[in-house]
Amino acid sequence: MSNTTEHTPSLLEGSAPKHLAAFSAPLVAANLLQYVYQFVDMGVVGNVVGEAGLVAVSNASAIVFIISSIAIGLMSGCTVAVGNRVGARDEAGQRRAFAASLGVALLGAAATTLAGTALAHPIFSLMGVPGASLDQTAAYLEVISLGAVGLFLLNAACAFLRAQGDSVGPLTIMAFSAIANVVLDIVLIACVGLGVVGASIATVAAQGAGAVFALWLARRRYSSARSLLRSMRDVREREKALAAGQDVLRVGAPMAVQQAVINLSYVFVTAWLNSYGPTIAAASGVGLKISTIAGLPCWGIGQAVSAAVSQSIGARMPKRAVAFARSGCLMAMAVTVCIQIVIQLSAEWLVSFFGESSRELTEAAVLYLRITCSVNGIFYAAMYALDSFALASGAPKLALANSLIDAFAVRAGLAWLLSVPLGFGFIGVYAAQAAAPVLPALIGFVYLRLWTRRNLTT
Repeated sequence: MSNTTEHTPSLLEGSAPKHLAAFSAPLVAANLLQYVYQFVDMGVVGNVVGEAGLVAVSNASAIVFIISSIAIGLMSGCTVAVGNRVGARDEAGQRRAFAASLGVALLGAAATTLAGTALAHPIFSLMGVPGASLDQTAAYLEVISLGAVGLFLLNAACAFLRAQGDSVGPLTIMAFSAIANVVLDIVLIACVGLGVVGASIATVAAQGAGAVFALWLARRRYSSARSLLRSMRDVREREKALAAGQDVLRVGAPMAVQQAVINLSYVFVTAWLNSYGPTIAAASGVGLKISTIAGLPCWGIGQAVSAAVSQSIGARMPKRAVAFARSGCLMAMAVTVCIQIVIQLSAEWLVSFFGESSRELTEAAVLYLRITCSVNGIFYAAMYALDSFALASGAPKLALANSLIDAFAVRAGLAWLLSVPLGFGFIGVYAAQAAAPVLPALIGFVYLRLWTRRNLTT
């Protein structure tokens, strides 16, 4: 049962920090490119359509980001399930886990399509989206929901590649999708004049094309991604595939809920900020887009940690798993600090990318960045790396619990306390977002220490 690894250097040999750095770099770049979808949407819409379009994409993106995060979280189960079998050199097991992951992806896409198309208008009405932007906002979400199958299959194929220790493949895929999205944005929004709907069509088309490319690449590079349907014809193989599906969901379901909960809290915050008027709503949307850039390396490094730790545990190498966790945590914090310094130095210029704005909007967006993109980034980076370790080491529910603390105990609860009873208004909401990752990061450190003591001293 040998594993086809001729395309991928082994993560289980040599220096763990060096391997993790080399493995993480393309994943960080891939996450940055994936984020280009929504960043470019807002930039082109803001310049062509104006403030009403910017508010529409800003609010719609909050929900779309939840959908994307659910897809990424759900498919993290694929990374861990396949990664364990890569570490154990079980090619047949990898094939079953990948087939099960594709099935889970299709079910997730179907559920997203039904929910998104049915609830688009009610959601944004509850969020208090201004009337001038409401129909555009709902139309954006409806189109994204109808094309959700591309998003889910794209993430499934990329999760499989990461589990193999292949990070260049996902980067290539995201580069292809990002270029397609930028070109289609310009054509459909600026040239054809489809406005906000054009932005959503561009995103769906780019993700669909990326999914086809990703599945082809996985099949071409790894024998365990081939003959998936043929191998399922045997009754015993189907039973094993169902068991593999349970492994995928055991990790993926809590992570999908985690991502949904965290990003749902952002929706609550966005809705709250809408109550301060369209200028603050647009400024906060712009600020959130920019500050999210600082968090993207954390996601890429976290994905690398999950894949590397799952392989290490599959190979029964707990010491190496801990080395990957520690290296990932330090790496995420260092990279995040560097990006935050750049954002702080160029905040006003970054805000101007989203089109000509009033001085009030620019100042509010810059203030958002000054508060939410500062020293809190160290805790944010640590939280993601340590949650990724918990995910791969068999404690996905801990990561879920951390998300509940981050989202509701701090981000939503503290936002209400600071903005209403204490009277700090929208500035209090900004401060609560900055404080959200502190406690979850500390819990993650405690879990890593306890896991290390339990597995390296027995």
